[in-house]
Amino acid sequence: MRGPKLSARLLRRVTIAGSVCALSALMLGSAAAAPAAEDGLNVAGFFNTPAANASLFARIDQLHPAWVRVFVNWSSFEPAPGDYETGQLADYRAFFASLPAGTKVDVDVVLTPSWASDSGNPATPPTNPQTYGAFIDYLANAFGSSVTDWEIWNEEDDAGWWTGTPAQYVGILQAAYTSIKAVNPNATVLIGGLAANDFTYLQSIYSAGARNYFDGVAVHTDDGCGGDASPYRFILNAGAQTISGASFLGFTTVHSVMVANGDGTKPIVMTELGWSTAGKDSGCTANGKPFAGVSESHQATYLKEAYHCLAQPQYSYVTAAIWFDMVDFGAASTLGDHYGLLTATLKTKPSFKAFEKESLDGDQLKGACGSFSGPQVTLLDPGQGKTYSGPLLLAVKAIGHGRPVREIQLQHDGKTIMYFNIHDAHAAGDTLSGELDWQGAKSLSLGTHTISAIATYVGGLSTTVSVTVDHVAAHKHHH
Repeated sequence: MRGPKLSARLLRRVTIAGSVCALSALMLGSAAAAPAAEDGLNVAGFFNTPAANASLFARIDQLHPAWVRVFVNWSSFEPAPGDYETGQLADYRAFFASLPAGTKVDVDVVLTPSWASDSGNPATPPTNPQTYGAFIDYLANAFGSSVTDWEIWNEEDDAGWWTGTPAQYVGILQAAYTSIKAVNPNATVLIGGLAANDFTYLQSIYSAGARNYFDGVAVHTDDGCGGDASPYRFILNAGAQTISGASFLGFTTVHSVMVANGDGTKPIVMTELGWSTAGKDSGCTANGKPFAGVSESHQATYLKEAYHCLAQPQYSYVTAAIWFDMVDFGAASTLGDHYGLLTATLKTKPSFKAFEKESLDGDQLKGACGSFSGPQVTLLDPGQGKTYSGPLLLAVKAIGHGRPVREIQLQHDGKTIMYFNIHDAHAAGDTLSGELDWQGAKSLSLGTHTISAIATYVGGLSTTVSVTVDHVAAHKHHH
């Protein structure tokens, strides 16, 4: 989740507190296999009492996730060089040991201790990337095969988590990859989750030499400010037919960058997806107004729609989607605190039941994942094959079927005649229409020409219709 500078809330995401000694009797049953992308849960932190943890773990057991993702906070785990917090190590080991055979575990290792960065900001890169590699080596040996996936940092494209350059990120990626593969060659090394499907940052680390040092790319679709749309809805990147990273389906553009760099066979793991149920958050504004999350019912609906999207065969390269988060972080109105399936007091939201149903029975929905067609557009005039000799009447109508039509472009032979939009054409609801007595048609050469109308949604999808017309010489009148 893209967010502000590190806060106590974010630090809680990467710190396990309290005792987990009773985990073995409380954790999951067998993980259910799901078609296409497997489901999973982010467990960002535990409670301070065994009783509260027992309730949490019973809830996890009820959900049967195929994956569990946790954070390891390097800065608290190794507060001095070579001085490891063995209590934390024991907690993690107990947690992993309690998971049934076959549960995949993703460990995300983040935050630099001050001794390794000469900085008080844990988002600062280590001065020597090998110190990160050495810590990863320690963890890989300590955890062994219980950890299947290693995520190298978190949202390194966001200054709240990483203040370094792409080249510095590649430095710790190389060090970590080498350490992990030396201990467990079968482990999967993931590019740290890219906030809002940040395909631009992915290309920057490819350019810095990342390609041979990871097995898959992690992405995040739980955009902290603005994530209120259904996963079916999307916008296109300006001037392109690729989906914006701010849209859930923006992972498709991440995949296209991987293909372009020769990595099309590597998987994408969505290590964070989710929608916040917070009220208005003054820290996020749109048009000068505080931005709000979604209702609890919409959160449940979007969960089902997201897993439905990822069940589509064309997206089989997304191998897992791990919900963020299991539990709300607190009662504040901040958007980032309310992504949970459970409230901070472990009360279930509708999304909890939706996840449980998804985990046990698989995809519950039918039909397409969103609409990839543009508006319905009709050239009312001219008709196909019309013969003309003077000006040409052009009349067009576009219907958005519930979505706003941004504009209609009229063309002749691929060249722009004019644009209609809501300011210079008739607009009513989702319909846009316009009419032009085009005098310029008289200047076209004699013969056949193509007249086209291109209608475009606000999100960028377009539909084109065309007709051919025949320009003939005007009849001369004899007296």
